[in-house]
Amino acid sequence: MLLTDLSFLFDDNPQPMWIYDLSSLRILKVNKAATDKYGYSESEFLSLKANELHPQADQEKLYKTLRKKGIDLAVLQGINFGGIWTHEDKNGNLIFVELTSYNTRFENLACRVVSATDASEKMRFQEELIWTKSNLEALINNTEDQIWSVDKDLRYVYMNRAYRYLIAQLTGTEPKDGDYTNLHPGFTEKQVMIWNQYYNRALAGERYTIITESLDPLTQTTHSFEVSFNPIYKIKGDITGVGCFARDITAWLETEKAMVDQNERLRNIASVTSHELRRPVASMLGLINIMDRENFFNPDNHEIIEHLLVVGKEIDEVIRLIVDQSFMEGPSKDRFKKP
Repeated sequence: MLLTDLSFLFDDNPQPMWIYDLSSLRILKVNKAATDKYGYSESEFLSLKANELHPQADQEKLYKTLRKKGIDLAVLQGINFGGIWTHEDKNGNLIFVELTSYNTRFENLACRVVSATDASEKMRFQEELIWTKSNLEALINNTEDQIWSVDKDLRYVYMNRAYRYLIAQLTGTEPKDGDYTNLHPGFTEKQVMIWNQYYNRALAGERYTIITESLDPLTQTTHSFEVSFNPIYKIKGDITGVGCFARDITAWLETEKAMVDQNERLRNIASVTSHELRRPVASMLGLINIMDRENFFNPDNHEIIEHLLVVGKEIDEVIRLIVDQSFMEGPSKDRFKKP
């Protein structure tokens, strides 16, 4: 391609552009957009070599990349999309640019025309994406909850550290991305059939939660898990897989059972308080009402006091039973029945 009458496409191009000689790498021509972007005057820009726009720290990376492509800077052929690179302006500020170059002849020399597109925003978005992904990875890998996803063929797409550890603990083999869930060693045919049904329900569009149990082979204890299944949709609405979230709710269920038992004991205590305790208290109040409090030495008071002692022992027995009931492992109404 000759750079002749189409020079205005170069000179007036809003993208920074320059031409360099393939044999010497000297920059032979530069447009205004490039001098404005890099801060050099035209004469200063023309005193540079193409590789000198790269920071010194990137020189080895530049040549390593070219060698990896099997070429060197002086023999590039055809249109080449060089990717995103770091350049340095006159003041030492770093600039992210996406380079495209192609062959031309200029001043009867074999040259390359380079176009540099500002990639600062693109790099910023990429860095934000990497940062977001890293934070998301940190978040889901620092939870004890299990998180994983499968595709429509029931192959693992993603698993967090907690899920990999749990499956390895239960089966002896850690799952890997791309493995078929129904071919993982350690699962019985019955387990595979049940979990296939779970996944297929979600692949059909159902979002639901189950509670399942697993036996820990190390401790021989049963653990309960709450597992939610969530269809994964494409933008167009097609289901592409299933996202799953599981958490060990064994301790929560035990706490709930303990609370139920405690509530039952409290109901029994309330029943005893309202029935068994009310009767002797009513008797005691009745005896106190008929006591001769003006003449304490009235002979009739002696019999009343004897009855009060009997009632007091009755109240003491009921209170003892209430205290015992408060510390029992399970409720038993029979303990409040008199023989």
